[in-house]
Amino acid sequence: MRAATEILLWWLALTGLWTLTLSTPSAPELIAGASAAAVCAIAARSARRAMNGTWQFKAGWLAWLTPLPKAAVSESVAALRAVFPRPSAGKCAKVPVPAEPRAQHEARLAVATVVIGCTPGTMVVASPPDDTDIVVHRLLPDSPALDRVTR
Repeated sequence: MRAATEILLWWLALTGLWTLTLSTPSAPELIAGASAAAVCAIAARSARRAMNGTWQFKAGWLAWLTPLPKAAVSESVAALRAVFPRPSAGKCAKVPVPAEPRAQHEARLAVATVVIGCTPGTMVVASPPDDTDIVVHRLLPDSPALDRVTR
């Protein structure tokens, strides 16, 4: 039962994400997205089990999503202003992640990677599970960084 629940949650998240990228959803696109999400959901569970992942999420991490819409809009405008005059804008930086028990640390890395990478001003380059830092490419050095929230 636990495996089915995990796969279902992965499938819902992946199908939802796919649906959000469609400008005008049609039946064939929805079927293709749902099918691909099913394969990816099974692969995600298998990968987590192969790595002995036992993530422990904290409900408080959902609050990280609150500043996301504002940051996405403001960073989109700022990114366009930064990239047009200087296409090579941006640089890499490390975002520290608090040390916690392994299961919580891996879950925090996963959620932080998604939240930090959701805006156009920041892209997650690496998040090694054995490290306490996430490596990001920040297009806007003074952007309202979501990484502060994930700490």
